[in-house]
Amino acid sequence: MSGNTRNSQDNENFNTALQWMWGDGFLSPGGPEEVASMLEGVDLGGCSVLDVGSGLGAVDVLLAEQYGALSVRGVDVEAHLIDEGRHRAELAGVSDKVQFQLIEPGPLPFAEASFDVVFTKDAIVHIPDKASFYREVLRVLVSGGLFVGSDWLCGGEQTRTARAKNWLEFSHLNFQMQDIAHTETAMKAVGFMEPRFNDRNEWYREAIKHEIASVSGERLRALGEEIGKKEAQYRHESSIYKQEAIEDGFLRPTHFVAKKPG
Repeated sequence: MSGNTRNSQDNENFNTALQWMWGDGFLSPGGPEEVASMLEGVDLGGCSVLDVGSGLGAVDVLLAEQYGALSVRGVDVEAHLIDEGRHRAELAGVSDKVQFQLIEPGPLPFAEASFDVVFTKDAIVHIPDKASFYREVLRVLVSGGLFVGSDWLCGGEQTRTARAKNWLEFSHLNFQMQDIAHTETAMKAVGFMEPRFNDRNEWYREAIKHEIASVSGERLRALGEEIGKKEAQYRHESSIYKQEAIEDGFLRPTHFVAKKPG
């Protein structure tokens, strides 16, 4: 998540561009299939779920409709995303189960042991203080609760190649990225039990090809008509640079599951 510094038209263009690449309701790659991969072996039936970085709300609707969550509370730091999430839940007829809340960066505004599961998809990368965030997740989980998510992790220092740096610089991303080893150490340090990780770099090596295709040729021209030629071209070039960062092993989207003792 990141602070909202864009105007309403910028917000609309931003949302349009990312959904153009990644599917209706998704601001990060993989769509419903990637959510299914994240939740493999996880039973949300009857669970209260907190989704940190809820974006456009598509994931939250899925958690209620397809995965049997009893209740879902999506939180984000951008007001326009909260509005989009609420609208999506209303259209899906799940507003009784799926609610959204605008929050400030920092401690989660919930009491201890408020949720059975804390879920997050590709939002932690924007949080500078990982340890404090993991500690907050642990606090709001019930005993034995699960922390399930996906994060943009990175490879070792040898993967921070010139091409990887080019992508970061071109995209103007202030990504607070860590590798799996540091992430595991940080989770264990705050009290999570034996977190499990699934490195998705190999998957993204293929998925990025489809992303690039979605912003190339006639598709690029069509996107330009939607959001402007300059912004569409930026998306195309960013994906090309990103592919190089993936191929060099730097960018490593990773799934994880960790459990609170109890």
